Amino acid sequence: MDITLKLGALDVHEKVSTYSAQREVSYGKIIVTMDDVEHAVRSKDRYVVTFSLFPMTEDEATAYCNALRSSTVEVTFSDPYTKTDVVKTMRVTSNLDAAFALVSVDGKRRYKGGAVQLREI
Repeated sequence: MDITLKLGALDVHEKVSTYSAQREVSYGKIIVTMDDVEHAVRSKDRYVVTFSLFPMTEDEATAYCNALRSSTVEVTFSDPYTKTDVVKTMRVTSNLDAAFALVSVDGKRRYKGGAVQLREI
């Protein structure tokens, strides 16, 4: 996939099977006045990046899990809205899955993971 995706120093863009970058829009307060008009106070837009990886070896899975182990991680990713690479501090908001897939011809076990979601803090 022709994108940028780094979890800290770990570059995983070559292993990405699915990728989505969103800008989460939220409102801190919405007040409805007596004339039934909504007045909204928009909060800061936050990036949400969701991705999944191709099946990986145990060594690759360990490196990937270690990159996401801390409370927050600096993530560099492709932003389709600006056509640039963005660096944001994010946190993991999904579980990390490693389901056994197969034993490859090279004798290594391969695992496939589910989708991982990262949210800007």
